[in-house]
Amino acid sequence: MRADTRRSGVAAAITALFAMALAAAVAGRGCNETEDGPTAALRVFVTTAAAGDRDALLEMLGPKSRAKLENAANKATKLVGGERRYEARDMIQPVSGGAGDISIVSMGRDGDTATMSVTDAIGNKSLVTAVYIDGSWLIELAD
Repeated sequence: MRADTRRSGVAAAITALFAMALAAAVAGRGCNETEDGPTAALRVFVTTAAAGDRDALLEMLGPKSRAKLENAANKATKLVGGERRYEARDMIQPVSGGAGDISIVSMGRDGDTATMSVTDAIGNKSLVTAVYIDGSWLIELAD
């Protein structure tokens, strides 16, 4: 397989991963009658994503999501070769644009894991997971 093809494949995978992250982040802009810890964490994640603060976004991600980003960064580094070394923060792309009418509904908690249902303006639904670790709710990206 040619290096250009491999780079394109990794770039596509990284883009897909962050499209899911963006969907989860943008979804937090909606209204919810009750705001619990996970919902508040998702809203802060959205605000931070809109500001384009990659370092802060990385800090708001759960351990599984951070591991995915590290893995993607390692793959990107291997594919491009040379002296360029990618880090997890490099895999996060700033977002822009409005979300329209979005709602977040808490679906409940199971121990230190919370699930939220997110619905966008045209009715598309997705689930977002948050995990409670060391006193903070962190966002986990979809697989």
